[in-house]
Amino acid sequence: MVSNIGMWMQIVAQGWLVVTLTSSEFLVGLVSFCAMAPSLMFSLFGGVLADRVDKRRVLITAQLVSATLTTILATLIYTDRVELWHIMVISFGTGTVMAFSAPSWQAIVPEIVGRPLLLNAIALNSAQFNLTRVVGPSVGGILIRYIGVAGAYYLNALSYSGLLIAMIVIRPKHAPVRRSSSPEGVFRSLGSAFRYSWNDRFIRVVLALAAVQTVFIFPYTTLLPIFAKYNLGLGASGYSFLLTAAGIGAFAGAMTLAFRGETFDRARILLYSQIVFALGVAGFALSSALPLSLVALFFIGWALVMFLATGNTLVQSTVPDELRGRVMSIWMIAGFGLMPLGSLQAGTIASLTSPTVALVGGAVVTLSATAVLVMKNWDLFSHELQEEIPVA
Repeated sequence: MVSNIGMWMQIVAQGWLVVTLTSSEFLVGLVSFCAMAPSLMFSLFGGVLADRVDKRRVLITAQLVSATLTTILATLIYTDRVELWHIMVISFGTGTVMAFSAPSWQAIVPEIVGRPLLLNAIALNSAQFNLTRVVGPSVGGILIRYIGVAGAYYLNALSYSGLLIAMIVIRPKHAPVRRSSSPEGVFRSLGSAFRYSWNDRFIRVVLALAAVQTVFIFPYTTLLPIFAKYNLGLGASGYSFLLTAAGIGAFAGAMTLAFRGETFDRARILLYSQIVFALGVAGFALSSALPLSLVALFFIGWALVMFLATGNTLVQSTVPDELRGRVMSIWMIAGFGLMPLGSLQAGTIASLTSPTVALVGGAVVTLSATAVLVMKNWDLFSHELQEEIPVA
């Protein structure tokens, strides 16, 4: 939670910094592309790392490197030497660290709590993440006003100590026993994970739904500073309110799953949350009134967490332990790694037409693709996704 509060403060600061430096929809999208491209490029190798190396060591190293990179950028901002390429390079660096560590973060959860508590753990993890999503942007907006963008970056660098200390203290009690035989080659190892994910039609459909969402409607986050400044006429504090509204919705969705998730039909959760997310993005894009925009962002946050937490649980509950890190790296690409492509296409379309057209068009594509996937796999949605998964 400490680390995530710092991260959300930096998201507010960086979005506002880039808009101030460039005033360009395309360059805002390009910076997001630099931050998220490593997820597409390196997450698979992070999955191999998670299956072969102590996940705690991976996460500890990631916190130290990320804190160093953030401090460098904060110093450049403080000394008034920051340029756009500095932001792009360091964003790429921190994104690379995240790409290599994210599969370990995903795969360590069942090792800490065990499979029976998996849904509850993932939902509570989403809850803490999105609670900080409420607090962090609000704090970030205030910090930008009183101590500047550099101060927000410095505090984020310090906040990495939270997760660092947690990883030093934690000792997973459900970690699988590692095989003593020599591991297969990296690419052959990845091939095994891809074959498993493709041959399991259940996992294949969930990954496809996540990929469509990531490319076509998740880029609303990239264009959010543009909507805040030009469509709604907001300053940095007002922009943080938009992030806070989405965070409140996400927290509500996470707590719903944490306490009632085991009673829900997971097929309907996946399908309905995808639809609500797309409609919420379209509604936000068409809105010129702050209250309506806040309501739309609430439902966007709610739907996103409902989808990701449910999909994450279903995939983790299906995959065998020896493939967990690699398959979760594929999930990370579908759910997050394709974001740079989405940000790039959204930024390009927004610059050629308008941000509203980019988001509404993405929502239409998402709804259409979801309808096709569901119709072609209706038997799967009617049976397999409704099977019970042990939860607390």
